[in-house]
Amino acid sequence: MIFYIDESGSINNHLSHNKHFVIALVRVLNKKSLKRSYKRFVSSNYDRLLELDKDKYHPKTGKLIKEGDKMFSNETFKELKGSQFDKEMKKSFVDFFSRKPSFELYIIKIKNSELTDQFCQNTARVFNYTIKLAMEYFIHRGYIPKEDCSLQLDERNEKTESRFFLENYLNTELSMNGTTDKKFDVTYYDSSDNNLIQIADVFANLYYSHLQTGGYKNELKKLEEAGILKFVFTFPKQ
Repeated sequence: MIFYIDESGSINNHLSHNKHFVIALVRVLNKKSLKRSYKRFVSSNYDRLLELDKDKYHPKTGKLIKEGDKMFSNETFKELKGSQFDKEMKKSFVDFFSRKPSFELYIIKIKNSELTDQFCQNTARVFNYTIKLAMEYFIHRGYIPKEDCSLQLDERNEKTESRFFLENYLNTELSMNGTTDKKFDVTYYDSSDNNLIQIADVFANLYYSHLQTGGYKNELKKLEEAGILKFVFTFPKQ
């Protein structure tokens, strides 16, 4: 069992505009099929993706409002970044990947305003703790089986000193509390070298955008109806 994981937003309980932090977990059911879908999506939307990745300026002030060159380098494609997508491209992404489901999507929604200052002092602790709680919940409720599990994450979102903690933490906590005796393996990648982490990136940004604007209800419903979006785990619990 493999999960590809990325995030959107930041863990900070003192920013009024930053109410949530989102983690997307993509559980792959057919890796070969999903990789083919990824390649087809990029190739069929190449020109539009390139256009979206340009610097964006305010039409009246001329001020730079969105930096480009996140998905391309010298007009050569590097990776998908959900933060560069506009609303129409996000909708197209959902439409495309809902046609032939080869994965499941799980979302972790962290409510920043309900986190304590002490808890937020160590953002890696917040991240790791909620991953552990979510995995425990998914296993107990039967969403995912009790089997060895590989987690693949974007290395650019994790401090070097914290990278080896999550694997030991999951193996210790989930074994000691009786959740599972199976093993967890955690690996970090540069997302530009892992196209399935990029898919998690887009879904994390899409759900984060929905929390900000409420503008993606139809897309989330489509993912649910396709059997892709399995559960949204909220922390702290409602």
